[in-house]
Parts: sequence; C-alpha cells; structure tokens
Amino acid sequence: MLSAVALSLVAPGAMHCSNVAGGATGTDAGPCLGGVAAGQSMADEAGADDAGADGAGSGVGSDDAGNQCRPADSDGLMGGCYFFDLVVDDTGFSPIILKAQNLAQTTIALTNTGTRPHDFVVGCVPLRAPGCPSQVCFPPRANIATLAPGGVATTTFVTPYLDGIYDFRSDLAGDSPIAIDGGIRGLQGQFVVQ
Repeated sequence: MLSAVALSLVAPGAMHCSNVAGGATGTDAGPCLGGVAAGQSMADEAGADDAGADGAGSGVGSDDAGNQCRPADSDGLMGGCYFFDLVVDDTGFSPIILKAQNLAQTTIALTNTGTRPHDFVVGCVPLRAPGCPSQVCFPPRANIATLAPGGVATTTFVTPYLDGIYDFRSDLAGDSPIAIDGGIRGLQGQFVVQ
C-alpha cells in the first residue's frame, strides 16, 4: 500500500513527488504509481509504435536488457511525478527549463498571459544506433493546442525513456521562427529528461 509523500520544490515552477497516490501539501499531482497513471502502460504513454509530432515515431524499444534502441539510463533513476506551472506571454515561456526523470508522469499547466494565442510543442532528440528509429519524441499528448490570451490548459503524459535535452516552443506564426541554420528564435525553452 502506498502512502502519500509530501511534495517538495525541485525547481521554480516545478513540483516533484515520487511514487505517490495524490499530492499531500495542497498541490495535487494526481495519481502516480512509478511514473505511470493508473490504467496506463509506460509503452502507451512513452510513445511505443506511435508517430511523434513529425510522424517519425518515438523509437521505444522493448524492456529487454541490451536493447541497442533503448540505451541505459544515465543516472539510474526513472519515474516519479512532476508538475510544472508554465506561463507563456508574447515574449517567452517561464520557466524556460523544465527537468524531469525519464518515464515520469508529468503534468503541465500552461497559462497564456500574452495578448496573442500561443501553443506548446515539444521536439525530438536523435537516436544514433543502427537499426533503430532516427529519433525519440515526447508523446503527442505532451503538446498543448492553441491557447487564447488568458487561457489555461493542462496535459498529463509520460516523459520519453531517452535522456536528453528536448526543445519546446510555440510554433504559431511569428512565435518561434526557425533560422536558416536550423536554430529557433523566440518563444522557446528546454525540457531536460535525466
């Protein structure tokens, strides 16, 4: 039987609870059992056999030891619950860096305090292993559709299994133009999966 564990602040705008059933200090991170919401599997949430935002797929492999498509975790920690209170306005996101463990249940509450609509789209990272998909992506449900000024939207998902720095941005016209060198300017940030 799991007992509730007090939430502790891990970064501005982020709350983390590890393997709890509900929150304990007024901020409810929702049901979380080892990084997966009740009734969901890690494979479903982490993108097994589904296409990422660009249709390339997430590259989730089996849990078998030695799977070259599923590299070892760099810090030996996985799962947990994370809650991010993210704000976007016409000049950027706050905070601009989000951090969570891999295969962690994550909830993002996005508030648009700007004067124009904005959205939230998370990119992919390359996976360079022969015979594997070329990249690993957040599940499609991590993205938040266009949000009107003053609007609030929430999404819950499981972070990818692959450690890395995943860029996020608002991809609406004029928010985050992509430069000729492939760099992104404007409303952007980074989601660090560790």
